[in-house]
Amino acid sequence: MTINEAMVWQKALKERHTELVSLRNQNSYETRSYLGANAEKEIVKSPTYDVKVLDKMITRLSKEMRVLEQAIKATNATTAVLNYQEDDAVLGELS
Repeated sequence: MTINEAMVWQKALKERHTELVSLRNQNSYETRSYLGANAEKEIVKSPTYDVKVLDKMITRLSKEMRVLEQAIKATNATTAVLNYQEDDAVLGELS
């Protein structure tokens, strides 16, 4: 896997993590609301997914994101920048 491919995968993991956290937050409780002039119609929204299962998925994704980030940083630390020579003179000096 190249660094670029790893960074693309990292972005996908972050997006999925965000989606699952949002889904867990929406699914963590039951809501009741009433409609009508005399509140004659009750609407109950119950959790669709098991919050514990969602939380395990989120934890697994978080761990995978940490492992990938560490791998990217370790690879980046050992990769040389090609065809570039640092030149402090471009910073300029004011007299």
